[in-house]
Amino acid sequence: MSVSGIQWLPWGADAFEQAHKRNVPILLSIGAVWCHWCHVMDQTTYSDARVAKLVGQLVIPVRVDNDQRPDINARYNMGGWPTTAFLTPDGEVLAGGTYMAPDNFVSAIQQISDYYQANKSEIANRAAQMKAQRLLLRQPERTGGDISLSVADSVYQQVAASYDEHYGGFGAEPKFPQVDALELALERHSRMRDQTAWGIVGKTLRSMAKGGMYDHEMGGFFRYSTTRDWSVPHFEKMLEDNARLLSVYLQAFQVGGEPLFRETAEGIIDYVSSTLYSEAEGYFYGSQDADERYYSRTRAERAQVKAPFVDTVAYTAWNAMMVRSYLKAGFILERPELMRVALGALELLWQRCWTQDKGVCQHWRDEAHLPGWLPAQSWAALACLDAYEATGEPEWLARGLAVLDWMLDNLTTPSGALRDMPEAENALGRLAEPETPLVENGVAAEALIWAGRLTGREDYRQKATAILVALQGESPHWGIGAAGYARAVEHLLLEPLQVVMVGKSGHPELAAMRQVVWQRYLPNRVLLTLDPDREQAGLRGLGFPTSPWPRAYVCVGSRCLAPTSSAQELESTLAGLATGGGAL
Repeated sequence: MSVSGIQWLPWGADAFEQAHKRNVPILLSIGAVWCHWCHVMDQTTYSDARVAKLVGQLVIPVRVDNDQRPDINARYNMGGWPTTAFLTPDGEVLAGGTYMAPDNFVSAIQQISDYYQANKSEIANRAAQMKAQRLLLRQPERTGGDISLSVADSVYQQVAASYDEHYGGFGAEPKFPQVDALELALERHSRMRDQTAWGIVGKTLRSMAKGGMYDHEMGGFFRYSTTRDWSVPHFEKMLEDNARLLSVYLQAFQVGGEPLFRETAEGIIDYVSSTLYSEAEGYFYGSQDADERYYSRTRAERAQVKAPFVDTVAYTAWNAMMVRSYLKAGFILERPELMRVALGALELLWQRCWTQDKGVCQHWRDEAHLPGWLPAQSWAALACLDAYEATGEPEWLARGLAVLDWMLDNLTTPSGALRDMPEAENALGRLAEPETPLVENGVAAEALIWAGRLTGREDYRQKATAILVALQGESPHWGIGAAGYARAVEHLLLEPLQVVMVGKSGHPELAAMRQVVWQRYLPNRVLLTLDPDREQAGLRGLGFPTSPWPRAYVCVGSRCLAPTSSAQELESTLAGLATGGGAL
């Protein structure tokens, strides 16, 4: 692959073999199609004749796309994109940084090459020691014992402490949306009537929606703000970010009913549907490139010029996130066409990305790539469970369970936590070292908790507990980044609201009941649909009769309210719970 005059090699055995044969370092460049400074470095540094000559003489150049190889990025990122890392032929880091101007790069590559050639033995010994230390630190110890809500409370206190009371959001610039932190605060408000928590959520969402991070011409959010007051964005747009933000704006609208939250959610949908979704192909695209000049124009002016590049790769986890948000939007905004889009995209991903022996692939582009990546398993499973609750079709539940079973069989470590990729023979560099990332393990635990409650399988709950216990010592080091993990702890330990609907999946009254449940903000909720003909054993196990139907039973733990037979009755029951009038 030739970019800017440099013959880049893909990450693979050939590049490492060449580095060993020539006994020179590897230059690892990690970028992304949406990354502005990656483009700048291509146009300046890597287009410089001096740089191209030195790269050809002194190193083996390897280029990796962050979005398509997150496993490599997780192990080698030097603090941002582009990452510019110099490695030994065995894949150990010699030095590195992010963007380097031409003169700086020329100086760095010469110094690193000279140092490597003069100190190979010392470098090899030190690299072996550092690798052993990393392996020791990265493997969580099996701590045993229990986990308590104090873990989640501690994370929330960090969320509250880092809240910016003046502008909303967390910390200073640069400011990222931090959706997990917002969702943790929103659930705290719902559970404890904590008005401070609602203030954190409300002010942050209003500030983001009114500020420069939101595209007021075309809708959708940019990736982050370069300023504390949300006024100046970094201009790339990511499917992942817009999926998560769509979800939290919809939830905030459910709680507070503010028109701004609904309008912002609808703006995200308008942007995604027009730019990041292909009706012909039936899935969501990954991102749209940053272009400050383009986004400074009005909508009409943008129509006259070429739009920034759109990455048309189907990233499984990001698609699954948007599937979940579109399902939620279909119910809350009463737009059934969004549900059809979501279910169609999920079906397509299932057909293209899932195999029983390799799990779910990380992305699809003509064929499946990077099968077994943990976030793809977790988010795909969550999307399948959502699809089950949205339709009542047991096939979606079966698919979600199949993914979770594969995940547990292939990614579980001795500590109980999950590694991010399956073990692989002949893995190169740091890919041979297991990672058990906190955030991704929290998502996996969330899926297992939910699946356990839908099926009654205690082993899922036990596996989720093992994951959370194994990593509880890590959470204090992550600050507000542990908010998703904290939510999983709360969902494990707090009793869920369970709604069991009995009837045929296509019955109109059952569909109306399902609409009622989805339209309410019920964050720790389980929605089970049982067919009285096919699932008599399940009904008997729960203690519910097979007739008459349709019926909906609302329970917390073993305590249930009187059954309801219509959507109107179910709405009254849920409203009573929200106000305390239907206490169990």
